[in-house]
Amino acid sequence: MPAFFPISFLILGLISLFLHSIYVHSRFGVKDVPNERSLHDTVTKKSGGMFFIPIFLVSTLLYLTGVFGFGFPNVGTLTNHVSNIYILLAGVFIFSILGFIDDLIHLSPKLRLILELGIVMFCLWGISPNIGFITLTEIPTYLLILFLTVFLVFGINLVNFMDGMDWYLVTTFVICFFSVRLCDLPFYSHPTLGYILYSILFLSMFGFIFYNFPKAKLFMGDSGSLALGFFVLFLPLLSNPLTEGSNKGQVVRWDVLDYFYLFPFFWIDGITILTKRFFQKKHLFQAHREHLYQRLTETKVGKVGSLVVFSLLNGMVLGLHILLVQLEIGKMLTFTILFLISLLFYGIVWVWTSRKNLA
Repeated sequence: MPAFFPISFLILGLISLFLHSIYVHSRFGVKDVPNERSLHDTVTKKSGGMFFIPIFLVSTLLYLTGVFGFGFPNVGTLTNHVSNIYILLAGVFIFSILGFIDDLIHLSPKLRLILELGIVMFCLWGISPNIGFITLTEIPTYLLILFLTVFLVFGINLVNFMDGMDWYLVTTFVICFFSVRLCDLPFYSHPTLGYILYSILFLSMFGFIFYNFPKAKLFMGDSGSLALGFFVLFLPLLSNPLTEGSNKGQVVRWDVLDYFYLFPFFWIDGITILTKRFFQKKHLFQAHREHLYQRLTETKVGKVGSLVVFSLLNGMVLGLHILLVQLEIGKMLTFTILFLISLLFYGIVWVWTSRKNLA
């Protein structure tokens, strides 16, 4: 990493803490009033995303354009087109604004879904993604864009659904960064683009992380969760599929299966609960407290314990992924093993939690 990064990153973190402190301790702002579905019991500020997302965007643009005489190293060799980075930033910005509007006036689920599909499709069309699809390598672009549009919107809303517990998304995204690094993409290696973007994001969130620590004084709201979901899911698509792997010089590309490793128990819990509510004929977009992490907080484990449990579970998958990569097991077999192990542990926690709640 260039020598200027530690100093500039330190300043970035301090700016984030200062701005978030003003928001938390001021009289203005969007407030989250607790109800029967909430995990908190006091009125708390939300829409923290309207602070750390602009900090992230402005800081990234300053580094990218080299305003102060420096910029990102090797940008041109790590993406198909430098303009793709601007598309990523535009998508993060639009999703943040959409989320903030939803925080204020609560858009209808159908309208928000239509807008999300349009935004994601536009961004995907702009970058023309070229990724692996399990065993398939050549897929018509329009089919790939249609699939990714639906898949990414589902993932973005899954992240939004899971934004209900202090520090849950923060710890998940930390593990997520190490997970994508394991997919053998130099795009996330020190000091390249993916690494730097994640670093800027975490430092832009420093003030939010400080005030979101249990018991939280600030929530990110849809303005943060929608934008972060888009960032995490869209960023791997910018990696150059012709980049040589760091271990053997092989050609590697991001594969749709790799999305599982970003937040394995997010996927399993989200899909499980949505399927359960569908068959129970419940409203899929209505807020509820049926997620496993929410049920776990109702036991003696509490919020902090639930945070630790799910962080350890995601970390376990990360550790096993490291082991299987070292053993040079194939991608499909690796995915199958880790998915079944994750499903097993999810079931164990579900049964244990159900018994505790019944007791």
